[in-house]
Amino acid sequence: MSPDPRISALADALSGAASGAPGLDALRQILDAMTVRVALMDPQRRHIYANRAYLEMMGTSLDKAVGTTIGQHLGPELQRSTKALAERALSGETVQTEGWVTQADGQQRYVTRLHAPHRSEDGAITGYFVILQDMTERRQVQDDLFRLAYYDPVTGLANRLMLLKHMADYGNMGEPFTLVILDIDRFAEIRSSMGQGFANELLDDLAQRMGAQAAAFDLIARVSDHAFAMLAGGTCDRPALEAAIDELAAVVRSARSSSGGTVFLSASIGVVEAQPGHERPEDVLRDAEIATARAREQGGGRQAWFDPAMHSHVVEQVRLEHDLRGALASGSDLWVAYQPIVEMVTGGLAGFEALMRWNHPERGNIPPGIFIPIAESTGLVVSLGTWVLRQACLQIAEWQDRREPGSAPLFMSVNLSTHQLSDPNFVQVVREVLRETGVEPSWIKLELTESAVMDKAEQSIRLLRDLRALGIKLSIDDFGTGYSSLSYLHKLPIDSLKVDRSFVSAMHQSEENRAIVRIIMDLARLLGFDVIAEGIETSADANLLRALACDYGQGYHFARPLPPDVAGKLVGGELPWQMPR
Repeated sequence: MSPDPRISALADALSGAASGAPGLDALRQILDAMTVRVALMDPQRRHIYANRAYLEMMGTSLDKAVGTTIGQHLGPELQRSTKALAERALSGETVQTEGWVTQADGQQRYVTRLHAPHRSEDGAITGYFVILQDMTERRQVQDDLFRLAYYDPVTGLANRLMLLKHMADYGNMGEPFTLVILDIDRFAEIRSSMGQGFANELLDDLAQRMGAQAAAFDLIARVSDHAFAMLAGGTCDRPALEAAIDELAAVVRSARSSSGGTVFLSASIGVVEAQPGHERPEDVLRDAEIATARAREQGGGRQAWFDPAMHSHVVEQVRLEHDLRGALASGSDLWVAYQPIVEMVTGGLAGFEALMRWNHPERGNIPPGIFIPIAESTGLVVSLGTWVLRQACLQIAEWQDRREPGSAPLFMSVNLSTHQLSDPNFVQVVREVLRETGVEPSWIKLELTESAVMDKAEQSIRLLRDLRALGIKLSIDDFGTGYSSLSYLHKLPIDSLKVDRSFVSAMHQSEENRAIVRIIMDLARLLGFDVIAEGIETSADANLLRALACDYGQGYHFARPLPPDVAGKLVGGELPWQMPR
């Protein structure tokens, strides 16, 4: 079939042949100056014309391109992949697509393609135009933005958003799936002690190893600073999934940095099967994280499968946290109980221990064993601790004026939490409370558990010295239940050791148990500390402790924690434990 004379004339003009038509000559120059790639093809998909940018893409000249197909220059695959577009253009459609093209020099370029019919004056289709615009830089920017949005920069894994997207796709298709969360235990401590660089190397190593071992999962994502998620599509095969999880736990234990450094790692793992009640992907992720938290509460290095009771427990915890914050803000439902501390030899009143209580307006008394852990997990315990300290200081200042004339000043013991010890402003807070309440610092005894002190021994020693410089007295609570080191114990600027109730209650069971209490008291005397025994329940407990020369004691044998008005009657008055029974 011979070419249409009119399209031949156009091709001659665009090719630089003399045309006598200034408009066509100008058009040719404009096309050659453009970066857009333009070609005119005949119905057999052969080049009739191409501008300079198009020819550079093909690595050829116009005279060599005319009469050839794109496949002869850039490969048969491109010829095949654009066949349908050419056919649609020859049928009268204008079609726009985009995709990657490999140039003659081997470079990959991302282009938008426009295939449009070329029509003669009578409207007949005599060929088609191909117009290509290079969009590589825009595509690279889009890809970069996509990676930033959906991938973790440290490990290269998918991130939380990508995980949610995949779960949404499963949900839309009605495909069942199971989600596993693997949270590295103590990762914050490892990062703070070993450095962010070391931590990132560990995470990268974990990502590579998990990718090699996670054939059972469709997607691995990093969903938080130290947590990974694994998504498994299809009906849950629990034994097979648990075996795969065990393999991942082993991968965590064998993690190492790229420089060869190792540290023992374990992971708390939570698992949840997607259920009809999960309306959104976020609901599945929430329940997996709840199960992970349960595994962590059990000591870490474990796995827990979600059940609805876990969610109910978390909802209850959140409500209690909200109510506790409200109680602290209003100050109306919180109060302080005071348990007497008795001088064991004389039976006289030596002081009190301040104990927080919460009388919920709807639920009544909330035990400290329930609301204190909530306060600790949320950091609210720092504010609560300051509130209790202030109340206790105000109360002991009032009671000092009511004690028996000539008697030693009463002291007030107040418990401290690990969070308060970690607060860099804590010493200043104590200083301000002392100033506001006008209390003598020597009347206040702050109690710290030995595990809290020894967790960061050197830092704790500096803090205790700063508190001691204020004139505050200090005591180690629950002594014997933690992991005190004698090498540090003698360095601690403390005044008292408090023997844990578990030792007191076991004294009558064996000579060995009594020996433990005796050793603690001998150690305290050797180091210049006095001893307070807690949990004294019976007169037999009290008598044995007196025989062991214990300095102070407290427990139900003397009195339970009392409301302020009842406790105040003990100051300067008759003491019930001294009365005949």
